[in-house]
Amino acid sequence: MKGYQTSQWKVFREEVIELDGGICKTCSRDQTEVILQVHHRKYMPGKLPWQYDYKDCEALCKGCHAAEHGKVPPKTGWQYLGYEDLGEVAGNCELCGSNFRYQFYVYHKSWGSMQVGTFCCNALTSTDIASKQIDKQNKYDDRKRRFIRSKRWIEISGRAVLRQKGIRIEIAKFNSQYHIQLDLYPGQIGFDSQDAAKAHIFDILEDGSAQKYINQIR
Repeated sequence: MKGYQTSQWKVFREEVIELDGGICKTCSRDQTEVILQVHHRKYMPGKLPWQYDYKDCEALCKGCHAAEHGKVPPKTGWQYLGYEDLGEVAGNCELCGSNFRYQFYVYHKSWGSMQVGTFCCNALTSTDIASKQIDKQNKYDDRKRRFIRSKRWIEISGRAVLRQKGIRIEIAKFNSQYHIQLDLYPGQIGFDSQDAAKAHIFDILEDGSAQKYINQIR
């Protein structure tokens, strides 16, 4: 059908989405999560897109709409490969078009790999692996925030000092950047803020690389 760039279609589209409650009629996600489109349940020769009865149309997200037209990847047989925290809502799901911060990688032997959001990862793999990964990441981030804001950090001669896991940690500012010392062994990386240095310390304490670094240079 033609006419999808006209003002009449844009008005009709918004009316259908509003009448359907601003959610996808298949997966129930709203416009804060997905891109909503209008699906014509049937096509009638001679009618323009906005000349249909409301009952012959429905609001669907980009992914569910594509499924109605047989243009989407298989719904089963997917494997979870891993995920990435983009740090902000900067990703776009290749299946449904929703925006996300946490990007999940899935693979299908007949389709290849895709980058998808939490909902689609769970749906494609028939698991809750994405939800659990985000929950795990959120708990990690909460611990990191508490570490950064901990009252155990004390100021000594212009340095932020803390003892954690038996390691004396110091952060000092030199030449506009913050540098870390672990048990008086200086690190090589400079940070733009004290909080950024603390966040890095938390990461290397959690994964054990701080202790490995100390053991290597002793």
